[in-house]
Amino acid sequence: MEHDHKTTGFVQIKTIGAPEVLEYQHGDLLRPKINEVQIVQQFIGVNFFDIYYRNGSFPVENYPVIIGFEAAGIVKEIGPEVVDYKVGDHVAYYKTFGAYTESRNIDQHEIFKLPREIPFDLAASVMIKGLTAHMLLKQSHALKPAEVVLIHGVTGGVGSILSQWAKALGATVIGTVGSEAKKKIVVKRGFTQVIDLSSEDLVTAVHSYTNGKGIDVFYDGIGKATFEKSLSLLKDGGSAVLYGWSSGMPEIDKELMDSRNIKFAFDALNNYPLYQDKSGKGLTEIFDLLMNGKIILEAPLVYPLHHAAHAHSDIESRKTTGSVILKP
Repeated sequence: MEHDHKTTGFVQIKTIGAPEVLEYQHGDLLRPKINEVQIVQQFIGVNFFDIYYRNGSFPVENYPVIIGFEAAGIVKEIGPEVVDYKVGDHVAYYKTFGAYTESRNIDQHEIFKLPREIPFDLAASVMIKGLTAHMLLKQSHALKPAEVVLIHGVTGGVGSILSQWAKALGATVIGTVGSEAKKKIVVKRGFTQVIDLSSEDLVTAVHSYTNGKGIDVFYDGIGKATFEKSLSLLKDGGSAVLYGWSSGMPEIDKELMDSRNIKFAFDALNNYPLYQDKSGKGLTEIFDLLMNGKIILEAPLVYPLHHAAHAHSDIESRKTTGSVILKP
């Protein structure tokens, strides 16, 4: 006999704080409502958003709360008015809170059908990061083929996609990393201009790569540690794109930028139309680049869902490269 509820494991926070505030719990999972589907999640994406919600940089209205924004899985049950999905469908979603759970009910308009050739682990590791790269390359600064671009943290989740996509668009990419080991990864991917910030000086290295001509644009997800120096390398009229601040928020000298005619972009993914559109159509291009081998990513790092705290702590201490995902 089908019971009215099952139980599911999930990770919640009751307060803001260090990774230890992530608690693994079990609770009831009701039957889906009329317009909902129930998904058994296969993999869950971990993003800097999640860390910002956990540590209090972004506010949460009510506690306890299950964090996380993206996952991929299989439809287990559908509500009475759901017609576009059936049991067994592969689906995915992004931009819907509450992803750190084994199974969940979700409104049918919040999900999209995952192409069968895209594995669940790949989907969970590229949706939000891929849409971030899409926004940076198409809106923050529309990258043109011959431009010289500096990309910080090219082994990171966003950086890995961003650098290879920029290269696929025909730009000259100079990438930075934080260690010798990370430099090896990037060189293996076919990048010849890679700067290890732990042992090389950014300004000197970029000047030697560009013969002192400077760069057209830089994409910076690190912030305080890299922003000001990157600005000094920009040609007048270039673009400074800030999309993260893992080392702290940099000082933004608007006057200096105005005097040099520099375009400053600080776009929020939340406001990006293709991210607000939950149909997944902004991902078509990313999935194609992945399937055609234009973007090659190392396998994501997988942590069990109940070790979410460990995953957060490794990301924050910069131990990880590429994407991190959770396995229920």
